[in-house]
Amino acid sequence: WDCGFGFIWDRVEMKGAVWSIGLLLLLLSVSLGAAQKSSSSKLESRVSQMLEWNKRNSVIKLSSEKFNTYVKSKPRNYSVVAMLTALKPQRECSVCQDANDEYVILANSYHYSNAYSSRLFFVMVDIDEDGYEIFQWLRLTTAPTYYHFPAAGKRKPEDKFDVGRVGYQADALSKWVSERTGIQITIMRPPNYTMLTLWAVVVITVLVFAYWRRENLSIVYNSQNWAFLAILVILYMISGQMWNHIRGPPIAHRNPHTGDVGYFSGTSQYQFIAETYIVMGLYGAITIGVILMNKELSLPFIEGTVQKGYYSRTSLKGPSI
Repeated sequence: WDCGFGFIWDRVEMKGAVWSIGLLLLLLSVSLGAAQKSSSSKLESRVSQMLEWNKRNSVIKLSSEKFNTYVKSKPRNYSVVAMLTALKPQRECSVCQDANDEYVILANSYHYSNAYSSRLFFVMVDIDEDGYEIFQWLRLTTAPTYYHFPAAGKRKPEDKFDVGRVGYQADALSKWVSERTGIQITIMRPPNYTMLTLWAVVVITVLVFAYWRRENLSIVYNSQNWAFLAILVILYMISGQMWNHIRGPPIAHRNPHTGDVGYFSGTSQYQFIAETYIVMGLYGAITIGVILMNKELSLPFIEGTVQKGYYSRTSLKGPSI
């Protein structure tokens, strides 16, 4: 009897343990379901809010608090491209406004394209508009700076855009965004009516001048005029003006610690606009010097030797004896 009672009691205890484990698993699954539902609800709320902001502006301005909530917080099923900048005049950031204009062009090109979705958002954090905490978190001392915050996983070194090497033009940013997110963005720039008007004035002026001098167009056939124009084009190209147009560097650099202004870059991979004009001036001075020496020294000897009838290679040094 004792053995039978003990066996029954053991089975009761076993059933009780099984029920306890089952109840515990049920409570755990309910708890996990509620947590997932809460997490999913928060994610939907964040996406909805980002889309609402994006309806009003293609670039969403975030404070440090909002950045922590909508960019740093997980889970997140959307990528974020952030520009960290300093647009206040007292910062004297000569390049920040130009970079901001290019960034807006990039964001608008994405916002009004077929590629637009809730997978990617463009945001901006200004250090003077409650963004100092984010600058400290990223250990930034310069602006503008661009980061990509992926939807999943940790940031990689490639998620920081290399402004110093590539520049801040919208086309370069678009290529970088495509590499990091897989989303192709075709840049659509607004019409530049200023340049269009300038070119119209130049064309009209040339046509009016040609009509006025239609009886005598010797200026068009003057080889010296064409030589002067060719020299200007060459000086423009070799001084780095086309690089400026593509990369968009600042005019000069102000040291944030000493306040000194630098006109020359310390690396061969970068340059400032002022530096290219100085180089153009030096090349132009050398060119003018060579032309003047040629006229003052070479031509008299050439003319004299040709008149005497014995022009040769050595005649540039004077008549032979």
